[in-house]
Formats: sequence, C-alpha cells, structure tokens
Amino acid sequence: MSRSVHLVGIAGSGMSALARWYRSLGWMVSGCDRSPGDTGKRLEELGIRVLTGHSPDHLEGIDRVVWTAAMPADSPELLKAADLGIPMLRRSEALAELTAGRRVAAVAGAHGKTTTTAMTGWILQEAGLDPTVFVGGDVPAWDGNFREGSDLTVVEADEYDRAFLRLTPEVAAVTSFAAEHLECYGSLEALEEAFGFFLESTLPGGCVVVPVEKAGLARWAGRIGRKVVTTGPGGDVWCQPAGRDGRFEVFSLDGVRGRLPVPGIHNLRNASTAAAVCRHLGVGPDRAVGALAGFPGIARRLETLGERNGVLVLSDYAHHPDEMVCAIDAVRRITDGMVAVVFQPHLYSRTSMLHGEMGRALASCDRSWVLPVYPAREEPLPGVDSGLVVADAVEAGGISGPIEPGDIEEVMDRELEGYAAVVFMGAGTVDGMGRSYAGSGC
Repeated sequence: MSRSVHLVGIAGSGMSALARWYRSLGWMVSGCDRSPGDTGKRLEELGIRVLTGHSPDHLEGIDRVVWTAAMPADSPELLKAADLGIPMLRRSEALAELTAGRRVAAVAGAHGKTTTTAMTGWILQEAGLDPTVFVGGDVPAWDGNFREGSDLTVVEADEYDRAFLRLTPEVAAVTSFAAEHLECYGSLEALEEAFGFFLESTLPGGCVVVPVEKAGLARWAGRIGRKVVTTGPGGDVWCQPAGRDGRFEVFSLDGVRGRLPVPGIHNLRNASTAAAVCRHLGVGPDRAVGALAGFPGIARRLETLGERNGVLVLSDYAHHPDEMVCAIDAVRRITDGMVAVVFQPHLYSRTSMLHGEMGRALASCDRSWVLPVYPAREEPLPGVDSGLVVADAVEAGGISGPIEPGDIEEVMDRELEGYAAVVFMGAGTVDGMGRSYAGSGC
C-alpha cells in the first residue's frame, strides 16, 4: 500500500523539491499553497495533487504532513493533523529523514548556496557519479529543483529556522557568511555559532569547506578531527580569475585552465567551493573544470529574459546587499553601457535592518527603481517601507526613485533609452514583472 504525504506550503522552493523527492520514492504526494502558481502546475504534471488555499479537508487519507517553517503553527491543516494524530514533520525534519543513511554533501551559506549546490551536483553528474540533488532553484537541465539519482546526495542546507542543524553530512560546505536571518538568531554571534555547529555535525572522517576569510567557523570541526579546506584567494582551493571570454569567466584551478558560463567573481568563488566538495568525493580538478564549462546555470541567477528596445532584460534573486553588489558587478562584466535595476525589497524585518546597505548597493548601478516591500511571511512594521531604500540610494550618490508594478512598462520604455541592461532584482514577485516586461516587448 502506498504511503501518502501532504506538504503544507508546497510551492516554496524547498517544499516543491521535497514533493519531487517523495514522488520519486513512490509516495502518493499532495500539497497546498496560498498561490501555487506555475510551480503547482509543474508538480501536477508529475502526478502530484496541488490544492489552492488551506483547509482541514486536505488531510483525508493522509499518513504524514510536512510543513514549512513559514507557515503559522495555527494553520488549519496543522491543527487538524494534531487532532487526528497524523505525524507532522517540519521541512528540515523531512529532509534529515530523507538523507539518513546516504552519503551527503551539504552546502550552506548566506549567499551562493543554491548555485554552489547545483554546480556540485553538475560536476558529480558529469563525472558519472549519478548524484541525487536537492537544490533551492530551478536547474533547466534537470527540469526543476530536484535530480533523482544514487545514494550520493547533494543538498542545499538552509540556515533559516536552524534547519541545517538537523543534517549529518559527510562533507559540509559554507559558501559565505553575512548577517542574514537575524530574526531567527537574535545576534551575529549566535548565527556564527550555529554555522560552527553545522560544520561540527560532519561525520567522522568527513571534510568541511569554508571561505578563507571565515576559517574560524571550522575551528570546532577541526578540533574533532574533520579535515578543513579553505576556498577563495589564498585558500586551499581557488578558481583564479584569468580574464573573460564574452559571457564566460576564464579561470585557472590547480594549473588547469577553464571557462565558466555564468559571470561574476562571486561565481568563481561558488565554483571553488563546489570543486573543493567534489575533490573530497573523488573528482579531481581536471574533471571538475571540464564539467564547469558546461554548467547550465539556474533560473533567476542573472537569467536572461530577453531584450526590449535593445535593452538586455535580466532577472536575479539577489535580495541581500552583498548579493546585489555582486549581481550588478557581474552585469557590468558582460555588458558595455549603463545598467539599471528594478529592486523589490524582501521582508520588512530585513529592510528595517539593511535599508542603508541596500541603498548603497543600488548606488553602484546607473539608475534604480524600488518597488514596495514584498512581505512574504511578515506583517508590516511601522515606518518601514521601500522609501527608506530610495533615500539611502540617493544619499549614497545614486539615481533612484519609487515605482509601482503597474507603472513599470511605461517608465522603463521612457527612461531606459541608451541603457545596456536592466535587472529585475529580488526574492519576491519582481521576477514575474521582469518576464512580463521582456515578453510584452519582444
């Protein structure tokens, strides 16, 4: 008899990947979300039942409920599941259960973990190791955010809600460290301690990979005998930049020259982390460099949406100031001319803490417009809105102003004459706006 699982919040990046994973193992899978959208349609094509909205009626015949931490504990399904005695797992618990007994490589970090996870899986795939890959972004070559494969498993490990602390990987990597998700941790010190715990959870005989600038994250892992590998300039593994070839970054790794088809120095750092993880798993630099040349990229990571009036239209998931600067720098490396950004701040709490840094990041492009804050799981905070970001961008010397979604087409067509590129940037609904703008002008 088939087991059945219902995922509450199924359209989220991690939850939709879990749904695919359960389906690949023969489970009967269903789920619900407030707005399933295109993600829901793609899951339905795989035989997964996707419902709009939330209702206790969704639980009929269900053996297990998996829920995302973004859902309130008093949501109808969760209350009903508790009344019925149906086992309930948080997303992080489900991921830990699915990875139990496997050879696991886990990739965490404030920025770059999705790209690095995909790069790691891609290298292992091209080396013939047939990995299972669980990633927080759509990889076109895998038709989504999950690749079914062997017991060798690569997972994106999310620090939100301390989710990554449930994993026990053979190799654990941190791509970068920054002040993210402080609403969960309270302080930068507590966040740093959590990353240390994550690395310390690596199995005996395992390996940890850390940025050379934050090697201290691995001090406890090193003290209990885990191998410590550093990445970045001056580290143990570094894809040394060697110029550009069109949209390719040219680099050298251990004397092997390579080309990376996704632009930006930050992506060379991601590639370095992926190569370090794969080295522990038996893939040397020759094969890693060869595989990276064919890396297909990820949706919403400087994804080309098209052109409109001669302006290249791109979409990028950057929503933290560090990511925003990296994305703008990468676009400048592949274009000759002015770069504009349409930015959507993500979360009131993040905007409250980082609006100054967001504004200074936007000042590094030639012109920016800022959409209203995308609230996601949060209620508005008094006095916190996108105007804070605009003001800080202007104060930092940038040209910036507010914009409403309905005004994008008119404003962009009027103001972008002579520009090389415009990036629709953020983690919310701004991607759809970019696709609409590019599509309606092609």
